[in-house]
Amino acid sequence: MNARYRLEKWLKRLGAAGETMKREDVCFVMVQARHLIEASEAPERFRVVSFYADWTVHTALDRSLVCFEVLRDITRVIAENMAPTSPETPSLISRVIGFPQLRTQLMALFRENALPVTVFEYYQNWKGFGAFLLWHIAGQPVGWPAEPRGRAKVMREEMVALSRPHGFAVEALAIVEHEGKYHWKLALSQPDKTFFMVGGFDAIEGPEAFTTPPEA
Repeated sequence: MNARYRLEKWLKRLGAAGETMKREDVCFVMVQARHLIEASEAPERFRVVSFYADWTVHTALDRSLVCFEVLRDITRVIAENMAPTSPETPSLISRVIGFPQLRTQLMALFRENALPVTVFEYYQNWKGFGAFLLWHIAGQPVGWPAEPRGRAKVMREEMVALSRPHGFAVEALAIVEHEGKYHWKLALSQPDKTFFMVGGFDAIEGPEAFTTPPEA
């Protein structure tokens, strides 16, 4: 039984009368999506899906190139919006974390495998899927390896260069829940101290970015 067949069966069950998406369904989808990517002729097209699939099932993540790109690009956003700090910074950081790219790549992956995309195509469906996905990844930090080597070392050096002249490094990213809402939390370091930034995670695009579902 391959991943496409498993997902097809799951989608049929989800489409049955009275069925709703459950929290554990999201973990199932991400694991099966990873299997589809491994069988794809162009797996690099789905790098953000692979990143989130890894994030879903690991208690910490420090080996993914996308992970390093996210930390580097968050550094760029912070450095470019300091002195004074822009009110757009939290939203820009949320964008780097990549939920819109995740949805786009999931739709492309499902279409490549002739699977329906209704879970990702309609606003309410994606809003529910996204909330469950955040529950799975909350508290599971993304960071650098203790001794970066190879591409990780190069990307960390790029990150440090981007932070000049402010001289900080984004060491880790985590999603945290507070009073029923999800936030991103960054651990940053300078030569003489470690500190944190927290902002609301603006994860879900507005309804205008989605297809209008057909009338019942």
